[in-house]
Amino acid sequence: MDLQHIIAQKKELLVRETFSRQPINYSENMAADEKDRFIQYLVDKVNSYELDKRATELAVEEFQSTFDSVSASLESLKKEMEEIKAELSEERSKRKKAEAKSRKLDQQLKYAQKNKFGDKRQNARKDERKDECADREDEKDKFDGTEGTVSTKSVQENPKEENPVKVKKERDTSNRPEKYDTMSVDGAPVFHPTDDSKVPGRIMERKSVKVFSFKMCLVEELYEMVHYVEPGKKPKWGYFPTEGHPEVVMKFEGTKATPEFLQALAYEVYVKNVTFGLLHQWLTDMGMTISENTLHNWLKKGKKYLDKLIVVLKTIALEKDSIVNCDETWCKVRKYDHYKKCYIWVLVNKAEKIAIFFYEDGSRGRDVLTHFLGDAELKSIMTDGYNAYVFIGDELKSTKFKDTEHQICMAHAMAKLAKAETERTIRKLTTQRNNSLHYGSDEGVEMAVAYHSVISTVKLHGMSCWRYLGEFFKKIFNGCRDFFSLTPANIGMAYANC
Repeated sequence: MDLQHIIAQKKELLVRETFSRQPINYSENMAADEKDRFIQYLVDKVNSYELDKRATELAVEEFQSTFDSVSASLESLKKEMEEIKAELSEERSKRKKAEAKSRKLDQQLKYAQKNKFGDKRQNARKDERKDECADREDEKDKFDGTEGTVSTKSVQENPKEENPVKVKKERDTSNRPEKYDTMSVDGAPVFHPTDDSKVPGRIMERKSVKVFSFKMCLVEELYEMVHYVEPGKKPKWGYFPTEGHPEVVMKFEGTKATPEFLQALAYEVYVKNVTFGLLHQWLTDMGMTISENTLHNWLKKGKKYLDKLIVVLKTIALEKDSIVNCDETWCKVRKYDHYKKCYIWVLVNKAEKIAIFFYEDGSRGRDVLTHFLGDAELKSIMTDGYNAYVFIGDELKSTKFKDTEHQICMAHAMAKLAKAETERTIRKLTTQRNNSLHYGSDEGVEMAVAYHSVISTVKLHGMSCWRYLGEFFKKIFNGCRDFFSLTPANIGMAYANC
């Protein structure tokens, strides 16, 4: 259609030029038969031009169709190129993570080989019972006929018997304890029996499920479970409460603790900065038999859901045109058979009241921050004068962060007369570092990072950490999995089974 419009414009210009000239009479002085032949010639010319015009229009239409298909193909190729670029970026990120994991596995392998084969500097033990080889010629020279000069080094005192009978050594059971310690609490447990009238089938077996709750005091509860079978179905276990007893087994997933007990553990360790050793001693003094490793594993079950909450908080904190603050602090982490100085980072969005701690194998390199930011389109990042941030400032000028501005925190330039928001947020983590001296592994650091991210965000909202942890674990226990509604700003709108 555009080509036809252009042809029409050109034709109009040509017509105007023709009208400006004096008309010419081409048939003047022609005979009648010549005029007929001339007219026939002109008619043939017009018909030929008409055919040329129609052929041109068909060719233009075919060209337009080909052009449209080529344009569509180019658009499709452009989309495919964008998808390939995104896949390459993702693969590059996965490769860096795989390289970091490979380095970590190499360290584990070296440590395992060292423990298996021993250190090269270790001296081999000498067998003290092995005597030096006896020299019979030396014995002969020293013998003078008296009994005092008779040597018996070369004589076997106890010759081996042929085919000696092996006597099996009996196991010493004198030090075996009368009973082994099991997880328990002093005092009689609270028993929750099953109402047999509610069981829909024949009862085959019974057992008790042990749960520890912490309300006004530490209590051990036993829920009676019955193994029953319904006609035409497989046997299964169930709890059918008696009137006046809990309707369900109040046990947080993967633990023997109620949500309130898990709330108390998290509050003691990550809000009050009580070490696992003191926490274990406190529970032992109250009459509970439990190991430190079990307490750690219970808190790790709660971390699984906090990690999903942190993903939502990170999305909110790194929204487009956000202004964030960044800082880092050191910590001591046990790496196999030695301790290493590592670093924990924090990012704060004061407008959204969100603080997120993150840790990547203890590194202090700028890649840790750039990996965490990803493709976020931030307005500005405020940091201190650490060199890694200076290089980040140069990288912010690239295409990836072309619209992001890097600012240096004046709190550090003025000898810290004014404290930055990140300084106040990270102070709680440094307090725990001073109390516990070191982390036992990278896993311990990652768990502390998860709990401190949520607790620091709760504090920025001016809420009670004790109350929030309790509501969070209770709603998780009741089946709520809408983590956007479980954020500190929306926790009041979260419902069970959401």
